[in-house]
Amino acid sequence: MSTLTAAFEVTRDTAHREVFYRLSGLFTQDKVDELFAELFSASQPFIEDKGGFRVIGDLREISVQTREISDRIRFSQESSARAGVTKMAIVYSSILVMQQFRRNSEALNLGLFEDMDEAYAWLRSKD
Repeated sequence: MSTLTAAFEVTRDTAHREVFYRLSGLFTQDKVDELFAELFSASQPFIEDKGGFRVIGDLREISVQTREISDRIRFSQESSARAGVTKMAIVYSSILVMQQFRRNSEALNLGLFEDMDEAYAWLRSKD
């Protein structure tokens, strides 16, 4: 990772009923709130039609987050499950990030992967 400046990208794949996000850096309260607003906006059509949807996150460039941000992530994961997220795949490169995210995601059907193709294969598989 070249910088600790927080950045994110969020996109919706309507055909697959998926939301993709990519995170990098160390998040502040303001930046995590911006991220959550973007995630909600991308997810809103799926939430409104109550058809369920999947999420994939690319966390290969994110830093281990502060306790405050980690607590916000936990709340977000619980909210995601209530909003209709049926599966979430996380792609990581740091074991510490993976462990932090796993602790925060007990409410979701979560898969953790080091490879993006494996993550998509699991995400789109029938359970």
